[in-house]
This record gives sequence, structure tokens and C-alpha cells, in this order.
Amino acid sequence: MNNKAEAESSDVLKGLEVGFLKDNNEWVKIVKGVNWEDTASLDSLIKSTEQLVLKYINPNQTIKRSIQKVFENALGRYPLLFGYWKRFTAVQYQLHGLNRSIDVLSRAVDAFPHSLELWCDYLNVLIANNPNEVDKIRINFQISKDLVGNQFFSHPFWDRYIEFEEKQARPDNLLAIYKTLSHIPLHQYSRYYTAYKSFAHENASQADLEIDTEDEIDRIFATTQSLVNSVWKFESQISQSYFNLGPVPQKELDNWNNYLTFAVESELVSASLKKSIFERCLIPCQYYEHFWLRYTSWMESAGDFEGVLETYQKGISAVPLNLRKLRQKYLEFLKLSLRKNKDRTLETYFQTLDEFSRIYPQDGTFLREFVAVLKRFEFGSSLSQTDQEILRQQRSFVAYLEKNIRAFIRKAQDGDVRLQNLISNTTLPVLVIELIKATYYNMKNTTQTRALFSEFEKLPQLKFATSFWLLYYKFLKATIDLNGLESFVNRLGTEIQIPVLIINDIISDFKSFFITNVQLSAYEQEVFEGRYNAGLDPLVDLDYKVNNPLWTKEQTAKGGNRLRKEKKDNGHPGLYFEKPTVSNTLIENHSKTFANNPPPLPTFKNLEKVNKSALHRDYLTTDYLQSV
Repeated sequence: MNNKAEAESSDVLKGLEVGFLKDNNEWVKIVKGVNWEDTASLDSLIKSTEQLVLKYINPNQTIKRSIQKVFENALGRYPLLFGYWKRFTAVQYQLHGLNRSIDVLSRAVDAFPHSLELWCDYLNVLIANNPNEVDKIRINFQISKDLVGNQFFSHPFWDRYIEFEEKQARPDNLLAIYKTLSHIPLHQYSRYYTAYKSFAHENASQADLEIDTEDEIDRIFATTQSLVNSVWKFESQISQSYFNLGPVPQKELDNWNNYLTFAVESELVSASLKKSIFERCLIPCQYYEHFWLRYTSWMESAGDFEGVLETYQKGISAVPLNLRKLRQKYLEFLKLSLRKNKDRTLETYFQTLDEFSRIYPQDGTFLREFVAVLKRFEFGSSLSQTDQEILRQQRSFVAYLEKNIRAFIRKAQDGDVRLQNLISNTTLPVLVIELIKATYYNMKNTTQTRALFSEFEKLPQLKFATSFWLLYYKFLKATIDLNGLESFVNRLGTEIQIPVLIINDIISDFKSFFITNVQLSAYEQEVFEGRYNAGLDPLVDLDYKVNNPLWTKEQTAKGGNRLRKEKKDNGHPGLYFEKPTVSNTLIENHSKTFANNPPPLPTFKNLEKVNKSALHRDYLTTDYLQSV
């Protein structure tokens, strides 16, 4: 059980008397051990809680609160389980009376607004118990009409709506209902076709009603009938239209996919009906990111900004955390919307970055996006500004980053709260990198950049930050700081702990850089003067660090003759330890010096060892057996 579940269980049992807990030990066990991912376990919890209502005719307030809390916890997690809302309504009626049960139904249609069953129950209760509140009932009918009225099997709702307006003797409202119904493909569409024609015939004499003619009604319903036939082949294949904790069968998923494709592409399907089909699909397919992606794409094409925002927010609250395409698409949508709707979008964008950074604390992308957007809108510049104004903005941005980095390190309270909420020990390197880039690339301040590297490389949060160290290496290369580069490479694997593959790439790149930027004569002079006796020789020693980042020069000294011989093996163990070499090389000698005199013949050292017998080391004994 996770921390949230434990807290919920403790809250349910809080305040209950010891005697009650002993008498209901089985219920207590179920509350503590409920598996929120298992339907059977959840049903057992609800059923055992309902039995308490039957067991205690007049329970005290603490017991009532605990019973209510069980339902609230279950429906807080799974608001689409409409059956639990109905059972909660019945329990509240028994515990607290009619008004509290109506309140539960009101909460139910708010939490699950596309539930036909809950709306029908709610409207029936309002009509039965508050018949005089006509305006309230009518408003709820109008609200629910847009939410569930387009559903293929929504005839119980329309029957109740028509019955209500007939009792109110409002033919104008009835006409509006029939005109709406005539265009909706419903399972019972033929009944409404007949009812509309009867209504039109009975009210033909009322001049103030713009009733369709009989021919118009026939033509409208003929089109609707064609649409009913088109959607029936999809509707007839739906066997799970409700939400369930288990996976949806693939056959159902395929049918919904095909249904949505038909609806989106068909010109006969109205926008309201398309939206209804999407919403119905997302009841059983609540956890399937693919359908949310399709819905948000369609909503974006419709151009309803507020509707798109609401849909994205519903989707990201439903889709499992390990699925991130929808969340990334939401950020992209907000970012694009900043151009046209900055005032409405900017704060939402920052809040979303804050929320996602808490969900994915190891991901520095959200901090990077925040900095980029903040720079654009709060430290931005334009071509109309002078160079001094642009430079001033750049300086302000660098000062802002530096202030917030130091505030986080010192745990001070003087930073930007929006940014501080995004910074953690994991994401701090992202902000440091942004500061260094702004200082070096924008401000062109090499001295300050070097000072920042020297300061921040000591932070423990950056010890494993690969991006920081790669940026440091690129900076040393850009400034051709050979001493700094040699020191940097020497620290790889010890003070600088980054992946071995990246260390190998840096070593290979540095060798090429060294050969390109250092003359051979200068290198030989450095070798002669003993520069590399303690430090790493870029052309000789670095190969030992490949795939072995912990290797140091001291290991060579401790290894003694063994490593020195291995360096001379040249890939052939035991052969020609002392290879003959030319001792009077002509490399880097100017050819003009040979204008009058030919170059001397080559001289060799170790020539006498050419015929020396090859020595073969016993690697089994020296490397394997000694280590065992």
C-alpha cells in the first residue's frame, strides 16, 4: 500500500471507538488492505461498508463520517464508476436524508458529466421532490442535453424532457426539443419522427410557432435515418460502454478507432455529435492515451481555445504517468498559444511546467522550457531597441539566473518562487548551464565564464552532470586552453564522473585536438623536459584510460616494467620489446637545408635486438591465477 492509500485508510478509521473496531474487525481489515487497482477488492470494500449501514440503524456521527469517507475515497479515484455514485446516493439517503442524497447526485453529474444514467437519476429526483422548482429543473435539462443528448441510446433522457415540458404546457420548448431531436441519430429515432409529426399537426394553427412542414420533417428524418444506419454498424459492436478498471478488449478499441475515423471524416456528422462520440469513447477508454491525442487534435482543429484547455487538463489527469505524449503535446499547444493569447496562456503554461516537474523530478526539460519562455517575455528584446538596451536586457537575464542559482544553493528566500519551485539537486545543472551559455555566448565574457566554471564545478550536484562537463570541455577547446584540457582529461573518471563511452569520446577527440594544435617539436621538447613524468602524456598515456577511466599515471609507476613493456608491444604481446627506431628523424626539417648536401643516412637504436628471440608472457599465471 502506498502512502496515499495508507493515509486514506487511517482517515477512514480515525475516531472510531475500540469496541466498534473489534465488532467490525473484518471491515477494518478490508479498509486497511484494499487494493485500489483491483475491481474485486474495491467491490468488497463498498459492499462491506454498505453492510454497516444495515447493521447500525442509528449510527453516531463518527461512524457516518467513516462510511461516507469510504465512498468519497473510492469515487475520488474513480469518478466514472457511476454504479458507486448510485450506491453512495442510497447510503446518504439512509444516513442523512433526502437533501444529502440529492447533493450526492449533484456532485455525481459534476464529476461524471457524460453519464446518461446519473443525469436521468438526478433529473428524476429533482422532478419528484422539487416539482415547483421549474426553472432549476429546466436549466438542468438544458445543461444535460448538451452533455448526453447526442448519445445513441439517450431516449430515456429525451422522453423525460418531453414529458416535463408537456406538463408545463410549453409548446415553444417542445418545438425546440423536436427540432433538435430530428437531427440526432438515436436508436429510437422513429418514435420521435412520429411524435414530431403529431405535434406539428396538433399545433399547426399556432402562428407564433415556426413548425416544419410535413415534407420538411420527412426530408430531415430521411437524412437522420441514413445517419442512423451508418452509425449502427459501430454502435452495435460496442459491448463495453462503461468504465472498468481492467483493460478494454482489442476488438472494442478497434471499433472505437473506426467509429472516430468515420465521425471525423463524415460531413453528415455534426460537430456536437462528433464531440459526443469522443466523450463516450473516453469513458471505457479513459486510460488510453491514443484516444486523448485524437480528441485534442480534433478539438484544436475546431478552434475552441477554452475547450481545448479543458480537454487537455482532463486527459493529463486521467492518462497514466508513464505515458507522456499527451503531456508533451499539451506543453507544445500552450507554447504555440503564447503568440496569440499570451495573457490567458502564460500563467497556465508556468503552472503546468511546475506540475510536470513535480511529477517527473528527474527531468530538467521543464526547467529549461521555463527559462526559455521567461527570457522571451520578461527579458526579451527587439530590433527597434538600441544596442545598449539589448545589452542591458542580456545583463539583467544573466543576473536573474545567477541570483536564483545562489538562492537555491544557500537555501535563501530571495529567488523567483516560480523558478525555485522547478529547481532541485537533479535539475540545478540545467540552470547552471543556461547561466554559463548566456555569459559566454551572449555576453562574450570569457573571464567570467571561466570563473563560473571554476566555482560551480565544485558543487556535488554537478559531479555527475554530463552536460555541464561537456560544455566545460567545449569551452576549454574554444579558448585553446591546453593546460586546462590536460587537467580536465586527467580528472576524467575520478573527479569527473560521467559515462565511460563519453569519456572515451573525449579522449579520442582530445588526442586529435592535441595533434592539430601542438607542433611536434614543442611536444618533444615538453617530453624531454619531463613535463609528462607526473601528468598524462596525451599521445602515449591516454589510451590507458579508454574503457578504464580510473587509470592514473601512478598505476604505471607501480606496475613498473610490466606496463612499460606493454607500451612497447604495439599490439603484439611479447614481441620486440625494444623495437628498432630511427634516431635521426627528418620530420619537420626544412627541405631547403638539403639543397647542397643530401640528407644523412638513417641511424638506428636497438638495431642489435632485431634477432632477439621473442618472449612470450604466461598470461594465465600473471593475470588470471594471481588475481584469483
